[in-house]
Amino acid sequence: MGAQAKTINLLLYDGSLQGVISIEDSGWYSGEMYIAPRASMDSLLSTDACVKYGVYLLLAHNRVYVGQSSDLSRRLTQHLSGKEWWENAIVLTTKDDSLNHADIDWLEASLIERARSIGRLECDNHQRGNPIKVDRFREVFLRQYLDEALFLMEFVGISVFVDKPTAKEDPRTTRVDLTDVHNRLAFGTRSKALAIQYATEHGAEVSAHANYAVRAKNRPEFFLNPQKHMLERDWTLVLNDNEKYELIVLRIPPHSLEIGDINSSGLMLRKDKREYLDLHIDANTLRDRVSGVGFSEFLVARIPY
Repeated sequence: MGAQAKTINLLLYDGSLQGVISIEDSGWYSGEMYIAPRASMDSLLSTDACVKYGVYLLLAHNRVYVGQSSDLSRRLTQHLSGKEWWENAIVLTTKDDSLNHADIDWLEASLIERARSIGRLECDNHQRGNPIKVDRFREVFLRQYLDEALFLMEFVGISVFVDKPTAKEDPRTTRVDLTDVHNRLAFGTRSKALAIQYATEHGAEVSAHANYAVRAKNRPEFFLNPQKHMLERDWTLVLNDNEKYELIVLRIPPHSLEIGDINSSGLMLRKDKREYLDLHIDANTLRDRVSGVGFSEFLVARIPY
């Protein structure tokens, strides 16, 4: 029998990819995985995952540490002051807290051995873990649990346990790295601050008065409802075309555009909220579909990501 279809669920605790993420899949029984940057550890420690038995990883771009505990909250809190180098934490546990001491010893030792044998990152563990004390029946369950955990880690771009690709393989085709700027912009949701930062770092001047929009699904348009007083400001539009993987930056000087009505051309207001503009900007022509007003003259940058 070949591989079976499965569903993967992601919960973004603060609505963004920069915070705590919980991941489950339909083939993982009661397993669950949490990912958090170091800056969001307080949020991770407040979840019920951290009062269970489990294993955890501390990760930096060049190093990994594998640990286990029956009190993950206490152990991870110790690492906040005890280890300065790590940037992200991964927690592996179960929804029903069904792992025991022997289970987490086995999982820890297996992950340490795998990290050392593959050698993608320096392994910060000086020991190989505790002696293994699980019977052959329990080991079958733990191997299945670990296989699903490894699959999900690879799915989100954690490659420390992935065999190094051959010259013919492109690792970008097999994973979605939730910590990568490209993928965070491609997802689009709640990425205004990141898009503005990325545009600024790549030479675009973004004014203090800025609006952001992501390309609509299945339509080559950007939908925006800026407040109409933006027309009186030094105004920037940052448009995220996540099909072409580029940011379009428009810089509009004060009073360059006007509000129109049935007797004159200009931008249109929303019918239900007259203090807001109603913009449907074409992704190819940069022309507003509602009013016919073109924005291409205000283009200052197209920034690929």
